[in-house]
Amino acid sequence: MNSGFIYPEVIADIRMACSRHVAGVASSDDLQRAVQRGEVAVVAVEESDIRKFFTDIEGQLELVKFTVDDNKQLLETQRIAKHVLSWLLARESSGGRPIPHGA
Repeated sequence: MNSGFIYPEVIADIRMACSRHVAGVASSDDLQRAVQRGEVAVVAVEESDIRKFFTDIEGQLELVKFTVDDNKQLLETQRIAKHVLSWLLARESSGGRPIPHGA
């Protein structure tokens, strides 16, 4: 199956990390590391929106660590992981066209 991404393995790794985090079997640090790897790996101009999105997400995850109460961090990082999954699906469904970060 063609995912429509230039870096399908990177996207698959991030999707897996998000799914594992939402399921409660991976930590927010695991999720953040996967996003950071994706941020570094995605260098094609055609997917610069994905790199920017990963940069923004990595920043959001970092912000949660330092600004959200410990007992609320898991819920917040799971919300972010779900957002990543839905954004990637929308990006893939767009036929490779960039989509807004807030979508």
